[in-house]
Amino acid sequence: MKLSVFYDHILQAKEQSGKSLEELLRGVRAAGIDAVEICLTYLLEHKETLKLLQDADLGISCIYEFFAMESQDETQKLVQLIETAEEVKAGRVLVVPGFVSEEEKKEMQACMKDYEKVAAYIDSNTKVLRMAEGLSFVAKLGMEKGVIVTVEDFDDNKSPLSGMNGIRWFLNRIPELQYTLDMGNFITNGEDVMEAWKLLKDRVVHVHCKDRGEVSVAVGDGYLPIAELVQCLRVTGYDNYFAIEHFDAEEQELCMRKSAVFLRKIGV
Repeated sequence: MKLSVFYDHILQAKEQSGKSLEELLRGVRAAGIDAVEICLTYLLEHKETLKLLQDADLGISCIYEFFAMESQDETQKLVQLIETAEEVKAGRVLVVPGFVSEEEKKEMQACMKDYEKVAAYIDSNTKVLRMAEGLSFVAKLGMEKGVIVTVEDFDDNKSPLSGMNGIRWFLNRIPELQYTLDMGNFITNGEDVMEAWKLLKDRVVHVHCKDRGEVSVAVGDGYLPIAELVQCLRVTGYDNYFAIEHFDAEEQELCMRKSAVFLRKIGV
């Protein structure tokens, strides 16, 4: 199994420490981290990043991007995502398809605990159906190109993918679509990550290791059952990346090192 980390954390560590990207990337590699998770928009706007990663012997574990499928045609951008992933040999992409309005969020939240009610709500919501259409298109395209397309449990209640039943609807609807397990995001809807794992484990192809505390913390410094989840993944034969995630941590460089040490200690 391999470790990756969000490139945003390295950029923030640069701001916090004053160190160069080159130095920080070497430190990330020395910590036993193999790759980075990176935003499509950033990668396209900063082409020099590929050389920086290559020089540090770091790969790209996943490319992610935000879309507004609920309100516009994102076909061209979706094609660009798959083509870029194919070009840089990133085997996985993560698509955040869009969001509903505040009013729709309230309606969706009211039925979130019941799959049949969630399914009925989604089936009647044209915005979410547009997201499903876009995800179906990109998942099929990814399959043709050898790129696995995933969604995650996104920590914003305006996302129809913020809870386990919403994710289940999309996975049932789109057989080509796969799932990135974010350990720290089910709390957004007050859901238990172990219960979600049992429900969704058959479609997990990527993992975000995010712990939770009063503030953003290193993996292992919070209250979530990270070690138990890692053991569950190992039992099922999962052998892909574990991506370290702690957006807005006050000491990103330290948190990256601590997270890597903890994850290696528990068997990643």
